[in-house]
Amino acid sequence: MLSLLIGTSVFAANPSPDILRSDDTKSVASYRFSGADEKLLDDVQRGCFEYLWHEVKPPAYVVKDRKKAPVASVAAVGFQLSAIPIGVERGWITRDEGETRALAILDALLGRDDNRHEGIFLHFVDLETAGLSTTAYEVLASTIDTSLLLPGAMTVSEYFGGKVRERADQMLREANWRAFVDKASGLVCMGWRPDDRSKMNGSGKYHKSLWQLSSAEEHLVYWLAIGSPVEAHAADPKSYYKLRREIKQHGDMQPYVVSWSGTLFHYFFDHCWIDYRSLAADNPKDFGVDAPRVDWFENSRRAVLTHRQRCIEAAKQFKTFGPNVWGQSACDGPDGYAVPHVGPNISNDDKWFGGIVAPYAAASAIMFTPEESMAAIREMRSLKDENGNPLIWRDPAKGGYGFADSFNLDRGFVSDDYVGIDEGPMILAIENARTGLIWRLFMQHPASQRAVGRLKLSKAADR
Repeated sequence: MLSLLIGTSVFAANPSPDILRSDDTKSVASYRFSGADEKLLDDVQRGCFEYLWHEVKPPAYVVKDRKKAPVASVAAVGFQLSAIPIGVERGWITRDEGETRALAILDALLGRDDNRHEGIFLHFVDLETAGLSTTAYEVLASTIDTSLLLPGAMTVSEYFGGKVRERADQMLREANWRAFVDKASGLVCMGWRPDDRSKMNGSGKYHKSLWQLSSAEEHLVYWLAIGSPVEAHAADPKSYYKLRREIKQHGDMQPYVVSWSGTLFHYFFDHCWIDYRSLAADNPKDFGVDAPRVDWFENSRRAVLTHRQRCIEAAKQFKTFGPNVWGQSACDGPDGYAVPHVGPNISNDDKWFGGIVAPYAAASAIMFTPEESMAAIREMRSLKDENGNPLIWRDPAKGGYGFADSFNLDRGFVSDDYVGIDEGPMILAIENARTGLIWRLFMQHPASQRAVGRLKLSKAADR
């Protein structure tokens, strides 16, 4: 067994065992939140919803990339769309209000010809028009950001039907994934960039980097590409199984397929929509690929528990961390945007960014670790500043958006910004843990049904 020394921790490369459903993970499905838990989760979700509902501009109504940003992120729009049914079901908006907003967003995105290439949307679009933005820091038709947008369209399609479904169907039909497939490897590239950033209809170049690791972002990209309603636009199902599955473990904790950095969103973004809890371990050998079978819900639970343990161990170095204060993921930081690295990971390093904690990380992990995540939510909600006021909580009943994006006690830092792709997974993940609503809507969509069939996935024995 190969041991890799990183800092003071030893991460072991594992000889690729299958990752199969454990009894502990089976028990997660039967977890019941207390009445007090439900009230707190209502408040957390309401804060997320208020951001996704109000940080918009007419007539497009696409949500801001972040509160201080002049542009919208289509990835955040995917979460925004999926949050609308939650808002309706929880009585925060009416069904008519939700349907009107969803239709306005989809119409705005589809009504332009300068915001996509081969049906794959720009990472950033204009707030008011949903078209090409001249203020965005990059102009890239992005496969991952489109892979976060389309699940939102699929969710509202199933919830509202009618014209919303027609627009979502158009969006799915137009996404030509095969145009973004690298012919040599069969893998999907990261995007397409125009030679002239002011002209999406001119010449351009496909990104040389490919989606090739088996983690959350890649799972969404290939799920959508394989489930395309247009055969000529679809990716080969085998490509999903060709993604690199590298298994490692921390100490005597259970092994799992690791991501590049180990940042926590790599283990929950896909689960915001794909109900891996309902699916058995996949089987690469069905496609002639020699790789371990993986139950991806089990894998993420192991990853989250290991991540939490690493944070607890690092509390000796960083005072923000503790048994109930943990969770490192991409977030706003005191020195700019931060993407922490927490081993075990493929990059073989730790980058703690001073021990910064992003509350949405532990909260979004609630799908896998309801008990540990609820304890973290309660603890972080109760943190006080030197004057006895909430440290990182801004009351939605008073116009706040709930948890701050991040905080660091060593630096005396609390973010005063909010990020769409951090608010988004938190509301969706909590809803899935409570009711499974987003899982049901997404998985019943024909595109998901096609992906399940083409990937030869089967129902979990305990579902």
